[in-house]
Amino acid sequence: LNHPFGEQRKTLQILGSCNGLLALVDDKDRIFLWNPSTRKFQVLPFSEIGFSSPSSTYYGFGYDPISDDYKLIRMVQSHGNNDEYFHSEAKVYSLRSNCWRRIKDVCFYHKFSREFGFLANNALHWMVFKTPQSRNQELVGFDLGSEEFRFLELPECRLDKVLWFDINAVGGDICLTSTYRETDNVVVDVWIMKEYGVKQSWFKLISWKEPHFLPWSTVALPLAVSKDGGKVLFFIEYKWFNRGRRIDSFVWYDLRSQEVENVVIRDIPTSFEVNWYVDSLVPLNSNAQQ
Repeated sequence: LNHPFGEQRKTLQILGSCNGLLALVDDKDRIFLWNPSTRKFQVLPFSEIGFSSPSSTYYGFGYDPISDDYKLIRMVQSHGNNDEYFHSEAKVYSLRSNCWRRIKDVCFYHKFSREFGFLANNALHWMVFKTPQSRNQELVGFDLGSEEFRFLELPECRLDKVLWFDINAVGGDICLTSTYRETDNVVVDVWIMKEYGVKQSWFKLISWKEPHFLPWSTVALPLAVSKDGGKVLFFIEYKWFNRGRRIDSFVWYDLRSQEVENVVIRDIPTSFEVNWYVDSLVPLNSNAQQ
């Protein structure tokens, strides 16, 4: 897609995608909502951060059916070494009112410079830490209707022992993927939470043993389930070690036969990121466009 935001010194970052709208941030930290189908876009009003030198910024974008509103949340934190100081701020932007407002501060900590939440069950989700000293990440959700945070329990899997893990939404459900070594294999486990917020509803959908996977490089990320429910589409990404010898790709994993089928897409780049997008005619406020 050719975007209308002019030449950029670095790649536009996608903060989130929902119902045909993309939330983007450019190289000047300006935030846009853009509907590629209608070619309309809206520049969000500037919202000042209440403290200097933020060390982390977490975003999330989604639709609240209760208020019929699209919302973008921005959580900013700053903390010094040895907890000598800590600042935190959370704000929500409403497309309906075209303004930001502050909400109550969060009860958790960020340790990464920038993260983007995923949408499931009308809530946005991130992996966070309950304390600055904690090494174990926890899953937190932000209800777009009530604008309340809550922690959700993860399945009984040792995330501290995995080579890599990811959590996202697949088919509307929360999906956790853990990659770990087992003897001579690298194993990819895929867990699904079938009943939102209920720990006992987690079940293991896939345990995929792939000896040719390189544990220091390969990431297998489930994206979608086929219409008949029999296959899972994976994005295979060579995340940390790619010198042109390996190309990011897609495969179908058959749940019954456990066979893998390559998806051939011509003329794709060697390395890329994947985001969901569905065409829509969701309008944007023309008075806020540039």
